[in-house]
Amino acid sequence: MTYDEVEAILSQVLDKEWEVFDSPSTRDWEALEYKFNCKFSDDFKIFITLMSKYVLPGILNVSTGENNGNDLIGFVYDYEIKNGNWDANLIPFLDVGNGDYFCLSAKECPKSPVYYYYSDNFDVEEYNKNFEEWIKKLPQFIDV
Repeated sequence: MTYDEVEAILSQVLDKEWEVFDSPSTRDWEALEYKFNCKFSDDFKIFITLMSKYVLPGILNVSTGENNGNDLIGFVYDYEIKNGNWDANLIPFLDVGNGDYFCLSAKECPKSPVYYYYSDNFDVEEYNKNFEEWIKKLPQFIDV
């Protein structure tokens, strides 16, 4: 998907931030890809970049600059590894609440399906076959 295609979907269902925050830098992306030994898809990078302009409660940050104040992906991953039955391949990117997350798989990047992690029983299920599908279905998820 292009930047404009992703933004067209987000602009239909999300409010804009009151201020525009810093997008992840090249250094931010390199550090995250190094941490997980994976390369993220362009769709994921575009989506996260647009999160500097839109409000999505629970979205985790990549940018170490000025951001919305939510936790960084790497911080949440480290916390969950230390405190739970977390699968080391899961990369959380959206904290749904109550310990549940939408995640990518490090070993399947850049073509990872999107997974849903259930904290109550430590179960993981494939939610969408890829990140593009997840973005396209985001309006349905937000309306639920």
